[in-house]
Amino acid sequence: MGGHKGNETCDARAAMVFLIGLAAGTGCTITSKMLFQMSAPNSFGTMQKFTPPLFQTWVMFVGMAFALPAHYFAEWRRRANATAEELAIISREPKVTSKTYMMLAIPSVFDLIATCLMVLGLLYTNASVWMLLRGGGIIFVALMKHFVLHDALKPAMWAGVGIIALGVALVGMASTVGEAQQEEQGRRLGARDAGGDEAGGDGVSAPGDALFGVLITLAGTFVQSVQYTYEEKVMSGDVSAPPWLLIGVEGVTGTLLSTFVLYPIAWFLPGDDNGSYEDPMNTFSMVYNSRTILGLSLTFCVLVFILNAFSVLVTYLMSSVWHAILDNFRPITIWAVQLAVYYCVSDGKYGEAWTAGSWLELGGMALLLVGTAVYNGSLPVPGLTLPGDDLIGTSSAMSSPALSRSPLITLNRAAVALDTSGGSPYVQRVQMGEGGGGGGGGMMYVSVSGDKRQGLLPK
Repeated sequence: MGGHKGNETCDARAAMVFLIGLAAGTGCTITSKMLFQMSAPNSFGTMQKFTPPLFQTWVMFVGMAFALPAHYFAEWRRRANATAEELAIISREPKVTSKTYMMLAIPSVFDLIATCLMVLGLLYTNASVWMLLRGGGIIFVALMKHFVLHDALKPAMWAGVGIIALGVALVGMASTVGEAQQEEQGRRLGARDAGGDEAGGDGVSAPGDALFGVLITLAGTFVQSVQYTYEEKVMSGDVSAPPWLLIGVEGVTGTLLSTFVLYPIAWFLPGDDNGSYEDPMNTFSMVYNSRTILGLSLTFCVLVFILNAFSVLVTYLMSSVWHAILDNFRPITIWAVQLAVYYCVSDGKYGEAWTAGSWLELGGMALLLVGTAVYNGSLPVPGLTLPGDDLIGTSSAMSSPALSRSPLITLNRAAVALDTSGGSPYVQRVQMGEGGGGGGGGMMYVSVSGDKRQGLLPK
């Protein structure tokens, strides 16, 4: 009976993690898109559309940076509550050195480029389309796995990649279809901003802009696949650090690069923002002049921190099935909320309208779901799917949920200050077992496959 009760506790905790992760992920995308739909007085006192993609990138990395103090607090608490025996075991854990911090900063450059591209893509596409395009990033990661890391794709996996590619193509086409209808709906509702641009819906002004948004978003997912490949091929086994440290260092590095490298470049490049591509002084004037923009920016920052903090919990606490459900649910919840905001909350001022292109998007989303199921072996294809091809059931590192997460987190070698008794099998190198002897008490030991390192985690 006691063991059954423990399982219920784990299930309840995993359910809570799932719901919070889904809500934070949905909220991040919707808040980010809403910021692009705002208008505020600029530094000259005239109304201007709030469309600075670099600012959102900067806010995102600031949110991630809060994982660093969270890591230090967790480590301090772990040591403060440890017994002498436990402290002795903790002292044998791999040390985090200055070289570790330098190594962790390298993927931040890839992530910064990918984020800038994807945020820019969100400016020109619907939030639901953008999220579905990001889900199509599995294509690039799978191809990188096959051709760079030499993890050969099986026939059913190739079929899944092909179906996903077709789904991505349909979703991309959907963003260029029905724009005239959406603009007409906006005119009927009177949703026009002071500058004459469309304020209703997602504010996509032309099919050409939407196509640019699709291409730039796909470019961002490609760069992210390069990041993941680099992490697995070059850094796997060389970096041992807790996940929140990984996220925090990436956040601090991205914040510094955005502030002292990208912002000066964007300020001096010619453009439509007070003569610059992006004028940071003008951006912060608009933030200061609009409580709504300030509130959304702070909300976005907090949601980014929650999403990244819970991404660690998702990786370590949830099963492969729930990983897949979470990945598939986010585009659905984002689209549903955007439609509800448009028709039920803002009277067509914000959110997304249902247009002729939405039917194409719906078909593309269906193909993405089917293609992912075929790729994972969850939907068998006669003549292609072989026994043992169920990547979700076997918790394979080639499954779609594993490909969509950073290898530095999912393949991390170091002990983490989390209870991983219900741990995700994607953490391939971490195996949990009860500590031997009478001194274990309420602790669990972490043994690392292929490595003699051991750590101690609170149960």
